[in-house]
Amino acid sequence: MSKAKAQFEDLTERHREILTAILEDFIATAEPVGSRSLTRRRAVSVSPATVRNAMADLEEMGLLSAPHASAGRVPTVAAFRIYVERLAQRGRISSKDRELVQALSQQENRDLKTLLAEAGRVLSSVSRHASLVLMPAVDEVVFDSIEFMPLRENAVLTVFVAKSGLIQHRVVDVDFPVSRDELARMSNYLKSLLGGKVLAEVRQQILRSMADERSMADAMMRQALDLGQRVLGPRPPVEDVLVEGERTFLDQPEFADIAKMRRLLRAFEEKTLLLRLLDAAATRSIGSGAASRDETMVILGSDASVRDLQELAAVTATYATEDGSAGRLAILGPTRMDYSRVIPLVEMTAQALSDSLGHSGNGESTGS
Repeated sequence: MSKAKAQFEDLTERHREILTAILEDFIATAEPVGSRSLTRRRAVSVSPATVRNAMADLEEMGLLSAPHASAGRVPTVAAFRIYVERLAQRGRISSKDRELVQALSQQENRDLKTLLAEAGRVLSSVSRHASLVLMPAVDEVVFDSIEFMPLRENAVLTVFVAKSGLIQHRVVDVDFPVSRDELARMSNYLKSLLGGKVLAEVRQQILRSMADERSMADAMMRQALDLGQRVLGPRPPVEDVLVEGERTFLDQPEFADIAKMRRLLRAFEEKTLLLRLLDAAATRSIGSGAASRDETMVILGSDASVRDLQELAAVTATYATEDGSAGRLAILGPTRMDYSRVIPLVEMTAQALSDSLGHSGNGESTGS
Protein backbone atom coordinates (compact mmCIF):
# COMPACT_ATOMS: atom_id res chain seq x y z
CA MET A 1 0.00 0.00 0.00
CA SER A 2 1.37 3.42 -0.96
CA LYS A 3 1.94 6.00 1.73
CA ALA A 4 -0.59 8.32 0.03
CA LYS A 5 -3.21 5.56 0.06
CA ALA A 6 -2.55 4.82 3.73
CA GLN A 7 -2.87 8.49 4.65
CA PHE A 8 -6.05 8.80 2.59
CA GLU A 9 -7.66 5.90 4.44
CA ASP A 10 -6.83 7.57 7.75
CA LEU A 11 -8.91 10.61 6.76
CA THR A 12 -12.54 10.99 7.75
CA GLU A 13 -15.07 12.17 5.17
CA ARG A 14 -14.94 15.64 6.75
CA HIS A 15 -11.15 15.71 6.55
CA ARG A 16 -11.34 14.73 2.88
CA GLU A 17 -13.91 17.40 2.09
CA ILE A 18 -11.92 20.12 3.81
CA LEU A 19 -8.56 19.00 2.42
CA THR A 20 -10.02 18.96 -1.11
CA ALA A 21 -11.42 22.46 -0.62
CA ILE A 22 -8.05 23.72 0.66
CA LEU A 23 -6.16 22.15 -2.23
CA GLU A 24 -8.50 23.55 -4.85
CA ASP A 25 -8.44 26.98 -3.24
CA PHE A 26 -4.64 26.93 -3.13
CA ILE A 27 -4.44 25.73 -6.77
CA ALA A 28 -6.62 28.68 -7.79
CA THR A 29 -4.98 31.42 -5.70
CA ALA A 30 -1.45 30.26 -4.72
CA GLU A 31 -2.18 31.88 -1.34
CA PRO A 32 -2.37 30.34 2.15
CA VAL A 33 -5.92 29.28 2.99
CA GLY A 34 -7.66 30.36 6.20
CA SER A 35 -10.71 28.75 7.77
CA ARG A 36 -12.97 31.81 7.42
CA SER A 37 -12.01 32.50 3.80
CA LEU A 38 -12.49 28.81 3.04
CA THR A 39 -16.06 28.73 4.31
CA ARG A 40 -16.79 31.99 2.50
CA ARG A 41 -15.26 30.99 -0.87
CA ARG A 42 -15.85 27.25 -0.94
CA ALA A 43 -19.22 26.88 0.81
CA VAL A 44 -17.93 24.10 3.06
CA SER A 45 -20.98 22.92 4.99
CA VAL A 46 -19.46 23.39 8.45
CA SER A 47 -18.55 26.33 10.66
CA PRO A 48 -15.16 28.11 10.63
CA ALA A 49 -14.45 26.62 14.07
CA THR A 50 -15.00 23.09 12.75
CA VAL A 51 -12.77 23.87 9.78
CA ARG A 52 -10.04 25.15 12.12
CA ASN A 53 -10.15 21.93 14.14
CA ALA A 54 -9.97 19.81 10.98
CA MET A 55 -7.09 21.94 9.67
CA ALA A 56 -5.22 21.38 12.92
CA ASP A 57 -5.70 17.61 12.47
CA LEU A 58 -4.49 17.80 8.87
CA GLU A 59 -1.44 19.80 9.92
CA GLU A 60 -0.62 17.21 12.58
CA MET A 61 -0.85 14.51 9.88
CA GLY A 62 1.70 16.39 7.76
CA LEU A 63 -0.79 17.40 5.06
CA LEU A 64 -0.83 21.14 5.79
CA SER A 65 1.86 23.57 6.84
CA ALA A 66 1.90 27.15 8.11
CA PRO A 67 4.30 29.42 6.21
CA HIS A 68 3.91 32.10 8.91
CA ALA A 69 2.56 31.98 12.44
CA SER A 70 -0.48 34.16 11.70
CA ALA A 71 -1.14 33.01 8.13
CA GLY A 72 -3.46 30.40 6.73
CA ARG A 73 -2.29 26.95 5.75
CA VAL A 74 -0.82 25.55 2.53
CA PRO A 75 -0.96 21.93 1.33
CA THR A 76 2.24 19.90 1.58
CA VAL A 77 3.63 17.62 -1.13
CA ALA A 78 2.04 14.71 0.77
CA ALA A 79 -1.35 16.41 0.39
CA PHE A 80 -0.81 16.82 -3.35
CA ARG A 81 0.08 13.12 -3.59
CA ILE A 82 -3.28 12.24 -2.01
CA TYR A 83 -5.06 14.75 -4.22
CA VAL A 84 -3.57 13.39 -7.43
CA GLU A 85 -4.11 9.76 -6.46
CA ARG A 86 -7.49 9.93 -4.76
CA LEU A 87 -9.24 13.29 -4.64
CA ALA A 88 -8.83 15.00 -8.03
CA GLN A 89 -11.89 14.64 -10.25
CA ARG A 90 -11.66 14.54 -14.02
CA GLY A 91 -12.44 18.05 -15.30
CA ARG A 92 -14.19 19.21 -18.42
CA ILE A 93 -12.33 20.67 -21.39
CA SER A 94 -13.80 23.68 -23.18
CA SER A 95 -15.06 23.14 -26.72
CA LYS A 96 -12.45 25.62 -28.02
CA ASP A 97 -9.54 23.78 -26.37
CA ARG A 98 -10.94 20.43 -27.48
CA GLU A 99 -11.12 21.67 -31.07
CA LEU A 100 -7.50 22.90 -31.00
CA VAL A 101 -6.20 19.58 -29.66
CA GLN A 102 -8.28 17.32 -31.88
CA ALA A 103 -7.21 19.26 -34.97
CA LEU A 104 -3.83 17.54 -34.50
CA SER A 105 -5.42 14.22 -35.47
CA GLN A 106 -6.24 15.58 -38.95
CA GLN A 107 -2.63 16.41 -39.81
CA GLU A 108 -1.68 13.08 -41.36
CA ASN A 109 0.91 14.10 -43.95
CA ARG A 110 3.16 16.43 -42.01
CA ASP A 111 6.80 15.90 -41.17
CA LEU A 112 7.02 14.12 -37.81
CA LYS A 113 9.07 16.75 -36.01
CA THR A 114 6.83 19.54 -37.32
CA LEU A 115 3.74 17.70 -36.10
CA LEU A 116 5.24 17.04 -32.66
CA ALA A 117 6.36 20.66 -32.35
CA GLU A 118 2.81 21.78 -33.17
CA ALA A 119 1.45 19.37 -30.55
CA GLY A 120 3.80 20.90 -27.97
CA ARG A 121 2.68 24.43 -28.89
CA VAL A 122 -0.99 23.50 -28.66
CA LEU A 123 -0.53 21.68 -25.36
CA SER A 124 1.35 24.60 -23.83
CA SER A 125 -1.18 27.12 -25.13
CA VAL A 126 -4.31 25.37 -23.85
CA SER A 127 -2.79 24.34 -20.51
CA ARG A 128 -0.91 27.62 -19.91
CA HIS A 129 2.03 25.55 -18.70
CA ALA A 130 5.23 24.28 -20.29
CA SER A 131 5.07 21.23 -22.53
CA LEU A 132 7.61 18.53 -23.31
CA VAL A 133 7.36 16.19 -26.30
CA LEU A 134 9.77 13.29 -26.79
CA MET A 135 10.29 11.87 -30.27
CA PRO A 136 9.30 8.21 -30.71
CA ALA A 137 11.76 5.48 -29.89
CA VAL A 138 12.84 4.71 -33.43
CA ASP A 139 14.99 1.57 -33.19
CA GLU A 140 12.08 -0.54 -34.47
CA VAL A 141 11.04 1.86 -37.26
CA VAL A 142 11.44 0.19 -40.69
CA PHE A 143 13.63 2.01 -43.23
CA ASP A 144 11.99 2.81 -46.58
CA SER A 145 14.14 5.51 -48.15
CA ILE A 146 16.35 8.50 -47.51
CA GLU A 147 16.63 11.46 -49.86
CA PHE A 148 19.52 13.94 -49.99
CA MET A 149 19.02 17.38 -51.50
CA PRO A 150 21.54 20.25 -51.78
CA LEU A 151 20.43 23.07 -49.51
CA ARG A 152 23.37 25.45 -49.74
CA GLU A 153 27.10 25.15 -50.12
CA ASN A 154 28.38 22.39 -47.82
CA ALA A 155 24.88 21.65 -46.41
CA VAL A 156 22.45 18.87 -47.32
CA LEU A 157 18.76 18.52 -46.48
CA THR A 158 18.03 14.88 -45.60
CA VAL A 159 14.54 13.40 -45.67
CA PHE A 160 14.19 10.01 -43.99
CA VAL A 161 10.99 8.08 -44.78
CA ALA A 162 9.87 5.06 -42.75
CA LYS A 163 7.67 2.25 -44.09
CA SER A 164 4.86 3.57 -41.89
CA GLY A 165 4.99 6.89 -43.76
CA LEU A 166 6.69 8.83 -40.96
CA ILE A 167 9.00 11.52 -42.31
CA GLN A 168 11.91 13.21 -40.55
CA HIS A 169 13.87 16.15 -41.95
CA ARG A 170 17.39 17.05 -40.89
CA VAL A 171 20.03 19.45 -42.18
CA VAL A 172 23.57 18.02 -42.24
CA ASP A 173 26.78 19.95 -42.85
CA VAL A 174 29.19 18.20 -45.23
CA ASP A 175 32.88 18.69 -46.03
CA PHE A 176 32.67 17.67 -49.70
CA PRO A 177 31.10 19.38 -52.76
CA VAL A 178 27.40 18.53 -53.16
CA SER A 179 25.94 17.70 -56.55
CA ARG A 180 22.26 16.83 -57.04
CA ASP A 181 23.18 13.84 -59.23
CA GLU A 182 25.73 12.52 -56.75
CA LEU A 183 23.27 12.91 -53.88
CA ALA A 184 20.64 10.99 -55.86
CA ARG A 185 23.15 8.16 -56.37
CA MET A 186 23.85 8.13 -52.61
CA SER A 187 20.12 7.95 -51.87
CA ASN A 188 19.65 5.03 -54.25
CA TYR A 189 22.68 3.21 -52.84
CA LEU A 190 21.45 3.49 -49.24
CA LYS A 191 17.94 2.42 -50.21
CA SER A 192 19.26 -0.73 -51.91
CA LEU A 193 21.52 -1.47 -48.92
CA LEU A 194 19.13 -0.69 -46.08
CA GLY A 195 15.58 -0.98 -47.40
CA GLY A 196 13.25 -3.09 -45.22
CA LYS A 197 15.54 -3.14 -42.18
CA VAL A 198 14.63 -1.69 -38.80
CA LEU A 199 16.85 1.17 -37.69
CA ALA A 200 18.70 -0.96 -35.16
CA GLU A 201 19.75 -3.21 -38.06
CA VAL A 202 20.40 -0.21 -40.32
CA ARG A 203 23.00 1.16 -37.91
CA GLN A 204 24.78 -2.20 -37.73
CA GLN A 205 24.74 -2.55 -41.52
CA ILE A 206 26.24 0.91 -41.99
CA LEU A 207 29.07 0.09 -39.59
CA ARG A 208 29.75 -3.21 -41.37
CA SER A 209 29.77 -1.48 -44.76
CA MET A 210 32.10 1.24 -43.49
CA ALA A 211 34.55 -1.47 -42.49
CA ASP A 212 34.40 -2.97 -46.00
CA GLU A 213 37.48 -1.96 -48.01
CA ARG A 214 35.50 -1.86 -51.27
CA SER A 215 33.04 0.65 -49.82
CA MET A 216 35.82 2.82 -48.50
CA ALA A 217 37.59 2.76 -51.88
CA ASP A 218 34.55 4.23 -53.62
CA ALA A 219 34.15 7.93 -52.78
CA MET A 220 30.38 7.96 -53.42
CA MET A 221 29.74 4.90 -51.23
CA ARG A 222 32.00 6.25 -48.49
CA GLN A 223 30.24 9.63 -48.47
CA ALA A 224 26.80 7.97 -48.58
CA LEU A 225 27.61 5.79 -45.59
CA ASP A 226 29.01 8.76 -43.68
CA LEU A 227 25.82 10.73 -44.32
CA GLY A 228 23.68 7.74 -43.41
CA GLN A 229 25.49 7.25 -40.12
CA ARG A 230 25.16 10.92 -39.20
CA VAL A 231 21.43 10.99 -39.99
CA LEU A 232 20.38 7.54 -38.77
CA GLY A 233 22.91 6.84 -36.04
CA PRO A 234 22.11 7.23 -32.34
CA ARG A 235 21.59 10.85 -31.36
CA PRO A 236 22.03 12.58 -28.01
CA PRO A 237 18.71 12.32 -26.13
CA VAL A 238 18.33 16.12 -25.90
CA GLU A 239 18.03 16.32 -29.70
CA ASP A 240 14.81 14.34 -29.47
CA VAL A 241 13.14 16.61 -26.89
CA LEU A 242 10.88 19.49 -27.91
CA VAL A 243 10.15 22.08 -25.21
CA GLU A 244 7.54 24.82 -25.41
CA GLY A 245 6.26 27.45 -23.00
CA GLU A 246 8.98 27.44 -20.35
CA ARG A 247 8.41 31.15 -19.78
CA THR A 248 4.93 30.42 -18.43
CA PHE A 249 6.71 29.90 -15.10
CA LEU A 250 7.36 33.65 -15.00
CA ASP A 251 3.65 34.07 -14.26
CA GLN A 252 3.71 31.69 -11.28
CA PRO A 253 4.26 33.26 -7.84
CA GLU A 254 6.25 30.21 -6.68
CA PHE A 255 9.02 31.24 -9.07
CA ALA A 256 9.13 34.97 -8.36
CA ASP A 257 12.59 34.58 -6.84
CA ILE A 258 15.04 35.54 -9.61
CA ALA A 259 17.71 33.01 -8.63
CA LYS A 260 15.15 30.20 -8.57
CA MET A 261 13.76 31.27 -11.93
CA ARG A 262 17.23 31.43 -13.44
CA ARG A 263 17.97 27.86 -12.32
CA LEU A 264 14.68 26.66 -13.74
CA LEU A 265 15.20 28.30 -17.14
CA ARG A 266 18.71 26.83 -17.27
CA ALA A 267 17.24 23.37 -16.66
CA PHE A 268 14.83 23.90 -19.56
CA GLU A 269 17.65 25.07 -21.78
CA GLU A 270 19.88 22.10 -21.00
CA LYS A 271 16.97 19.57 -21.09
CA THR A 272 18.90 16.77 -19.38
CA LEU A 273 17.26 17.50 -16.01
CA LEU A 274 13.84 17.40 -17.67
CA LEU A 275 14.63 13.96 -19.05
CA ARG A 276 15.67 12.80 -15.59
CA LEU A 277 12.35 14.03 -14.23
CA LEU A 278 10.42 12.04 -16.84
CA ASP A 279 12.64 9.00 -16.38
CA ALA A 280 11.75 9.05 -12.69
CA ALA A 281 8.10 8.68 -13.71
CA ALA A 282 8.84 5.06 -14.64
CA THR A 283 9.46 4.08 -11.02
CA ARG A 284 8.17 6.84 -8.74
CA SER A 285 5.08 8.25 -10.43
CA ILE A 286 1.55 8.43 -9.09
CA GLY A 287 -1.44 6.91 -10.83
CA SER A 288 -4.47 9.19 -10.77
CA GLY A 289 -8.16 8.54 -10.43
CA ALA A 290 -8.69 11.43 -12.87
CA ALA A 291 -6.84 9.54 -15.62
CA SER A 292 -8.56 7.31 -18.17
CA ARG A 293 -5.37 5.64 -19.49
CA ASP A 294 -3.16 3.30 -17.48
CA GLU A 295 -0.01 4.86 -18.92
CA THR A 296 -0.96 8.38 -17.79
CA MET A 297 1.23 9.21 -14.81
CA VAL A 298 2.05 12.13 -12.53
CA ILE A 299 5.49 12.74 -11.08
CA LEU A 300 6.18 15.35 -8.40
CA GLY A 301 9.62 16.93 -8.62
CA SER A 302 10.20 16.42 -4.90
CA ASP A 303 9.74 12.67 -5.41
CA ALA A 304 12.11 12.56 -8.39
CA SER A 305 15.05 14.01 -6.42
CA VAL A 306 16.06 16.20 -9.34
CA ARG A 307 17.84 19.31 -8.15
CA ASP A 308 16.30 22.62 -9.33
CA LEU A 309 13.00 20.90 -10.21
CA GLN A 310 11.76 20.23 -6.68
CA GLU A 311 8.74 22.53 -7.04
CA LEU A 312 7.65 21.15 -10.40
CA ALA A 313 5.27 18.37 -11.34
CA ALA A 314 4.74 16.61 -14.66
CA VAL A 315 1.73 14.85 -16.12
CA THR A 316 2.87 12.46 -18.82
CA ALA A 317 1.26 10.09 -21.33
CA THR A 318 2.46 8.05 -24.30
CA TYR A 319 1.49 8.31 -27.95
CA ALA A 320 2.08 5.63 -30.58
CA THR A 321 2.85 5.43 -34.28
CA GLU A 322 1.52 3.01 -36.86
CA ASP A 323 4.56 0.76 -36.58
CA GLY A 324 4.26 0.60 -32.80
CA SER A 325 7.12 2.89 -31.78
CA ALA A 326 6.13 5.12 -28.90
CA GLY A 327 6.96 8.59 -27.68
CA ARG A 328 5.94 10.61 -24.66
CA LEU A 329 4.53 14.02 -24.01
CA ALA A 330 4.06 15.92 -20.79
CA ILE A 331 2.82 19.10 -19.21
CA LEU A 332 5.21 20.59 -16.66
CA GLY A 333 3.97 23.09 -14.13
CA PRO A 334 4.13 24.02 -10.47
CA THR A 335 3.15 21.33 -7.96
CA ARG A 336 -0.16 23.15 -7.44
CA MET A 337 -1.27 22.93 -11.07
CA ASP A 338 -4.88 22.00 -11.84
CA TYR A 339 -4.58 18.24 -12.31
CA SER A 340 -8.30 17.78 -12.96
CA ARG A 341 -7.89 19.81 -16.17
CA VAL A 342 -4.27 19.03 -17.07
CA ILE A 343 -4.66 15.23 -17.00
CA PRO A 344 -7.43 15.04 -19.65
CA LEU A 345 -5.60 17.61 -21.79
CA VAL A 346 -2.47 15.44 -21.84
CA GLU A 347 -4.49 12.32 -22.62
CA MET A 348 -6.47 14.00 -25.38
CA THR A 349 -3.28 15.31 -27.01
CA ALA A 350 -1.60 11.90 -26.82
CA GLN A 351 -4.62 10.28 -28.47
CA ALA A 352 -4.79 12.95 -31.18
CA LEU A 353 -1.11 12.39 -31.98
CA SER A 354 -1.60 8.62 -32.12
CA ASP A 355 -4.54 9.11 -34.51
CA SER A 356 -2.53 11.47 -36.69
CA LEU A 357 0.39 9.04 -36.83
CA GLY A 358 -1.87 6.22 -37.95
CA HIS A 359 -2.05 4.23 -34.71
CA SER A 360 -5.59 3.20 -33.77
CA GLY A 361 -5.14 3.29 -30.02
CA ASN A 362 -7.72 2.33 -27.42
CA GLY A 363 -7.16 5.30 -25.11
CA GLU A 364 -9.89 7.76 -24.25
CA SER A 365 -9.96 10.90 -26.34
CA THR A 366 -13.00 12.53 -24.85
CA GLY A 367 -11.57 14.45 -21.89
CA SER A 368 -15.05 14.36 -20.24
